[in-house]
Amino acid sequence: MMSDTKPVLVFDVIETIFSLEALSRSFQSEGLPAHTKDVFFPQLLRDAFATSATGAYVPFVDMARGTLQVLLTNAGVPSPESAIERILPVFSQLEAHSDVKEALTHAKAREFDILFFTNGSKQNTEALVEKNGLSDLVDHIYSIDACRQWKPKEGAYRAAVESAGSEPRNCAMIAAHAWDTAGAMNAGMLAGWVCRQDPMFHPAMTKPTCTSGNLVELVDWLSERLRTMNRT
Repeated sequence: MMSDTKPVLVFDVIETIFSLEALSRSFQSEGLPAHTKDVFFPQLLRDAFATSATGAYVPFVDMARGTLQVLLTNAGVPSPESAIERILPVFSQLEAHSDVKEALTHAKAREFDILFFTNGSKQNTEALVEKNGLSDLVDHIYSIDACRQWKPKEGAYRAAVESAGSEPRNCAMIAAHAWDTAGAMNAGMLAGWVCRQDPMFHPAMTKPTCTSGNLVELVDWLSERLRTMNRT
């Protein structure tokens, strides 16, 4: 059965589109190892998911600030609050991965709408899109602040695709996190996992529609799947 809504390719933002390498350098400037980033960001997500499971909502920047305060204090960093004020702005300075522009251009050439769906703020995402020269390639930006539910809650995915005038069965999610692709599939979407920070997909998570180390390949495969589904 053909859908009367336009197919949409949905992209996670942090780590999928924008690299956190700038955050590694920021931690190094505070005298911490570069891999502190790999401790901080998972802890941030863990605390956000735990809070979300209780039914509460804490915005990204507040959760990031709290997680940083705990991490920096535990690491013995002098004046943690001052360090936080230097680290948090880095989230507005992230660089896009090298395959992003080609992948988005490929999606637009295939006449798909592009939705950036973030656990961060819409304002910061808009700034990153502009800074990286992607404004002409992104049709919609949706932040969980609008629905007050962290991904991977099912309602967050539904709210995001509805904001773009579509529905889950006519959309595909691309993300670098197994929990994100699993959340999208639970909401009724197709999903592609791009290998960024992890060398393998988490075996306990719902298997995605496809996986690749290259964003362009995922756009190609998922756009074709959506086209095929739309013709039946």
